[in-house]
Amino acid sequence: MASIQRITSPLTGETRYRVQVRVKGRPSQSETFPNIKEAKSWAASLETAAREDRNFPHLRARRTKFSALTERYRTTVLVDMPELAQQRREQHLAFWNKKFEGRTLAEITPEAIAEVRDELAIGTFTRGKVHTVRRRTVAPKAYKRTGATVNRYLATLSRLFTIASREWQLTDRNPVRMISKKKEARARVRFLSDAERTVLLKACEDSRWPALHTLVLLALSTGARRGELINLKWKDLDLKDARAIIPRTKNGDARTLPLVGKALAALRALKLKGSALSPWVFQQPSGLPGPYANFDDHWRTALKESGIEEFRFHDLRHSCASCLAAQGSSLLEIADTLGHRSMAMVKRYAHLTQTHKVAALEKMAQERGL
Repeated sequence: MASIQRITSPLTGETRYRVQVRVKGRPSQSETFPNIKEAKSWAASLETAAREDRNFPHLRARRTKFSALTERYRTTVLVDMPELAQQRREQHLAFWNKKFEGRTLAEITPEAIAEVRDELAIGTFTRGKVHTVRRRTVAPKAYKRTGATVNRYLATLSRLFTIASREWQLTDRNPVRMISKKKEARARVRFLSDAERTVLLKACEDSRWPALHTLVLLALSTGARRGELINLKWKDLDLKDARAIIPRTKNGDARTLPLVGKALAALRALKLKGSALSPWVFQQPSGLPGPYANFDDHWRTALKESGIEEFRFHDLRHSCASCLAAQGSSLLEIADTLGHRSMAMVKRYAHLTQTHKVAALEKMAQERGL
């Protein structure tokens, strides 16, 4: 690692010792000393420091800032994730960066993480902006984070420390593993009854944002996610062959959505009304560039007018799945329609498919006299 060169000046005859230390993965360092003892001592100190740094990651953790770790994660890991996953993790990273601003990795202890975890669970957040309704200023509604949401924040932080310890050798531990997670509620499955579906579609049709009706029809008939639908561009649609292409889903895969029935007719009508002047299918009413992602006020108004409670936009996806199950589709077909990679996500609809099977068997038994 270290080399020492004896140099004698031809003019003065003075002898000095030049030391050069090379460590893999680092720039070389050199220094000149008047005697061999100092030269060897300096070389030995650098070699010792290099060995300690390599063999004891906890020493690196004392010098590495948390902000430096998140920046490296952004540029080397996050960039390879699907867009939606990137957006969510960026939100999580921004939160943790704010909470641990100025701290080194060694200063981020299980106690510190547990304190922020509890703060997340107790605190509230808002969706939307302050708006005016009938000349009255209305503040956005405050929501409390669920245990599942808090655990997603912790999962991002845990992944960060896992890579830092296993791959980058910046620390010798993952402090997130030493704290408990929040209890998560059982998977919630809420879907529309036939009567609810009828009144909701009527309320959407009467909405101040006319495209809401088309958006909800698409969600009900395709089972696509909110982000997949709202980010659709006209170039992704083939109205002649009745299909839409999702270039990149939550799972990172491309997916084709069949367009059928009223949803297809509504899309054709929307295009004829001039929406095709924008590249986005669901453009912003203000004319600003980009899709109309923050349509929540119109959605909540439609729910209120239709008298439907405890229902989220994502539940339209459940409604699509429940209709497929009720008409006899298998769990494999439902998973394929919704774009799930794993059958575990569609087991919640198993009782619906069973109900259909029982009804079919009873009908067969009656007809055959069994």
